[in-house]
Amino acid sequence: TVTLGETLKKIAPVVGSTVRSRAALLFDYEAWWASELDSHPTQQLRYTDEVLSTYTALWNRGVSTDVVHPSADLSGYDLVVVPTLYLVSDEDAANVAAAAERGATVLVTYFSGIVDVNDHVRLGGYPGAFRELLGVSTEEFYTLQEGETVRLSGGGDALSGTFSADLWTEKTHLVGATAVATYDEGPLTGLPAVTRADVGTSGGSAWYVGARLDTAGIAAVVDAALADAGLTGEADVPAGVEVVRRHAADGTSYLFVLNHTGAAVTVKTTGTELTGGVEVDGELTVDAARVAVVQEG
Repeated sequence: TVTLGETLKKIAPVVGSTVRSRAALLFDYEAWWASELDSHPTQQLRYTDEVLSTYTALWNRGVSTDVVHPSADLSGYDLVVVPTLYLVSDEDAANVAAAAERGATVLVTYFSGIVDVNDHVRLGGYPGAFRELLGVSTEEFYTLQEGETVRLSGGGDALSGTFSADLWTEKTHLVGATAVATYDEGPLTGLPAVTRADVGTSGGSAWYVGARLDTAGIAAVVDAALADAGLTGEADVPAGVEVVRRHAADGTSYLFVLNHTGAAVTVKTTGTELTGGVEVDGELTVDAARVAVVQEG
């Protein structure tokens, strides 16, 4: 039996360690405020719903993700997620575009880039500040009534499967981008719902999701964007198992596994499991509602 004091002593080097995230999700309080004002196409849109849905998809894949302001330094990220950034300054929009130019994958969702910092609508078509980066032009917003959904499907290697959208769809035209999913029904049948564009000469790309997708659709798009960015999770675990890798100053890494599910899970890792003081050679079983900390190596 390992006492709590012994465990704390063993994991003491973790104090001061850092998480090295390669994915960033942009969050802005002003965009939250502005996106939920009245006189918009729908009063049912909730900014935090879109933020949490994309973050959850990344979390379920064990991808460490920093939540940062649009003005933050994005040079260290391979994936930049921009959920419903309705209000954005010229400088912050340029910051996002620069990340793609450097080689990052940028994922922007519907109703983004619409207004400037004064809540003035940007002229020239939607999605406003991100139109040129994304290679699309939205002609009109097609919001859906409560309970109404439309079916859409992926059409290639980048994104496959059939999904549904509710609340929000858009009449979008390609201006350099490629459609990776299209609407299968309704007035927008055959038009692009999800697009991808190559950016710059360093392998960057820009994805646009012009509809509010269901959980399966969001998961599929996030998977495609992660593959585009060359990112994988910290460990291969099922949804509901949280994994975080921390790095100490001496080069040692620690894998934290938090099993939020009701069943035991097996994680591939090697090292010393600190809470129990046991050696791990290739695989570690973490029981339901338990936590493990592995000093790797």
